[in-house]
Amino acid sequence: MAEAGGSRGRARRVIGAVAGVVVLAIALWLIFGPGPPGILESARWAVRNAPGEDVVLLHVMMDADSPSQVAEGAFLINYHRITDDRDGLEVELAPVNQLVDVFRSLGVSNHTRVVVIGDPAHVAGRVFVTLDYLGHGDMTTVVDGGIEAWKAAGGAVLPRASGGVAAAKGRPVYPSVPGTFEATINENVLVTADWIEARLDDPSVTLVDARQHGEYRGWIPGRRGLAAGHLPGAYNMYWEDLLVEGDVPVMLPEDDVRARFDEAGAGEDGIVVNYCLVGMRASYTYMVSRHLGYDARFYDGSWNEWGARPRRSIAGGRGSRSR
Repeated sequence: MAEAGGSRGRARRVIGAVAGVVVLAIALWLIFGPGPPGILESARWAVRNAPGEDVVLLHVMMDADSPSQVAEGAFLINYHRITDDRDGLEVELAPVNQLVDVFRSLGVSNHTRVVVIGDPAHVAGRVFVTLDYLGHGDMTTVVDGGIEAWKAAGGAVLPRASGGVAAAKGRPVYPSVPGTFEATINENVLVTADWIEARLDDPSVTLVDARQHGEYRGWIPGRRGLAAGHLPGAYNMYWEDLLVEGDVPVMLPEDDVRARFDEAGAGEDGIVVNYCLVGMRASYTYMVSRHLGYDARFYDGSWNEWGARPRRSIAGGRGSRSR
C-alpha cells in the first residue's frame, strides 16, 4: 500500500510539473504570440513588448529636425549615423566598426531583441538591412506602420526636448550602459554591380526596382550624370505601393504583397535583389521580401552606381544602352 501511495504521489508531482509548464507556455503565448517575433510585427505587439528586458526600442528619424515626438522608452537614431558617402556614392552602409559602435551605444548586445520604429517607414527598413548584414537580422523586428501605427495602438509619445533628449523620465538618447554587440557578417545580404551583371540572364534572380514608375521608365529626370532607365529585366515595385492608403501606413495584406512578388517572378528557390536610387527605398522592399521568406539581397550602390557607369546594360530609358 505504501508503494502504491508513493506512486500516486510521484504521479501527482509529475502532473503538477507538466501543468506548470503548460501554464507557463500559455502565459508566454499570450504575451509574445505563438512563436518568436518576426521581422515585421504589429504596433500592438510592440506596445506590449518594447522596451523590456533584453528588448531595445529604437526610433529612427530622417534628419536632425525630426521628429517632434518620440516613442516613450525609445532611443533616437538618425539614419545618417549608419550610412556613409564615399566614392561618389551616397547613403552607403557605413564601415562595420562604425556600425558596431553605433549599435553598442544604443544598448544592443548579441542577445538583444531590437524593435525598430520608422519615422517614416522606410528608414526602419534601412536599420533592418544594416543589422541583417551585421548578423543580427533574426533578432530585429520592424514595427509595421512606424510611429503612426505606434500611436494608433496606444503607444505613448513624448515631446522631443532640446539636444535630442526625449522627456521620458529624463531618459537620454543613449543608454547609461552600452551594449557589447559583436558583428558576424552575413555575406548573403549585399550584392555588387558585377554580381548582378553576371546574372542578368539568370531566371532564378529577380530584380526589384523600388523607385517610382517614372524613374523606372526614365521619364522623371534622374540626378545629373546618371542615365535614365532601369536594370534589364527588373520589375517595378514602388515601395509605397506596398502600403495601405491613409494615416497609418501599414503593409498591405500579406497575400496581396506576395502576389506582387509572384508577378515579379520571384520563386521560392530563387533570389530577390532589391535596388532603388541610393538604397533607401529598396531597404523597405528588402525587409518585406525577407519577411515573406525569400532569399533577399540588397544592392547598396543601386541606380546611383549603375546609372553612372558607361558600360552597364540599361533598359527602358531615353538613351538606353546595351552591352
